[in-house]
Amino acid sequence: MKKCSKCKMVKSKSEFYKNRCHKDGLDTWCKDCKKEYDRIYYKNHYVKTISENKECSCYLGCYINERVLKRVMPNAVLMNNNNPGFDLVCGKGYLVDAKAATTRCMSSKNPEWVFNIKKNKIPDYFLLVAYKDRESLEICHMWLVPGNEINDKMCVSITLSTIHRWDDYKIDHTDALTCVTQLKASA
Repeated sequence: MKKCSKCKMVKSKSEFYKNRCHKDGLDTWCKDCKKEYDRIYYKNHYVKTISENKECSCYLGCYINERVLKRVMPNAVLMNNNNPGFDLVCGKGYLVDAKAATTRCMSSKNPEWVFNIKKNKIPDYFLLVAYKDRESLEICHMWLVPGNEINDKMCVSITLSTIHRWDDYKIDHTDALTCVTQLKASA
């Protein structure tokens, strides 16, 4: 017999999962308490859709960014969220992988945007969208970079001191700003 540290009930040892980390080789919570905890945790962390879960990395990278892309590239065909290597096919048939980043340094002097490229050799272009933060969704910059320029890198870091190096790839993001404003108004 063993007492569950969660519900405080004494139960048979068969009512506990095995856990080699404890002296008696059993978990401290009974199976019922563990299942209930897991069910609540899953519901609170995984059941929300991407549009509801603003803390999820997919919210900015998929939900917001892909709607912005449809506005900037109206003839583009969006791929499923699980499509490997690229997010859309533009009107001219080029494969484009869209990357979103928010400022990592909250100091207004030198914000940094880091885009995870992961040595992706598939897309013809990378669309990099630099957001101020997740709350305002203010787009600071957008770049359309040929794949062969950055696809050998794990990540691309852009700061205000290095931003001039990306001027050749900078694109107008007025339509994207309008799209974000409409998304925020409908939320």
